[in-house]
Amino acid sequence: MLDEILERELSSEEQQNIPLSEIEKTINSLMKIRFRYSDDLHKKEIKTYEEIADSIFEIRLSKYLENGTKGKGFDEFLFTLLDKMKDFFISLSTGNLIISNGRILCKIVKNIEIEKIQLSKGDLVFLDPLKALSLWTAEYITLCKIVDKVITNESSQDD
Repeated sequence: MLDEILERELSSEEQQNIPLSEIEKTINSLMKIRFRYSDDLHKKEIKTYEEIADSIFEIRLSKYLENGTKGKGFDEFLFTLLDKMKDFFISLSTGNLIISNGRILCKIVKNIEIEKIQLSKGDLVFLDPLKALSLWTAEYITLCKIVDKVITNESSQDD
């Protein structure tokens, strides 16, 4: 269960591989408890597991931040997302994004509707940072960046 995963994480400097098959056993057990019971005892049990899961996340995150390596397993996608967030933060805070009035210039790479406006591949749009990060992560847009004083697009192969 989660306590065993927590123990393995605590006993190693590297992130441990947590296969989805291993975590699914815990997920299924806890889902059954959540659906079947609503008494205080079971709520406390769920709360305890949530605290253990929080600890596992914090430990894995700190290992990722300290040594930059990502573990393999069911949560690998989180570290891919963190890499993108880190890149976004660095680009934003070092003036590598084109910004106007607090909004970031982005190029649409997949047709999408934003705020009731239909946008097509190739369109340019200014988005607030949260929306830009979300859509960039979901691969609907690319961020327009400034590189060597020339305005370029993050991924030229998308042109």
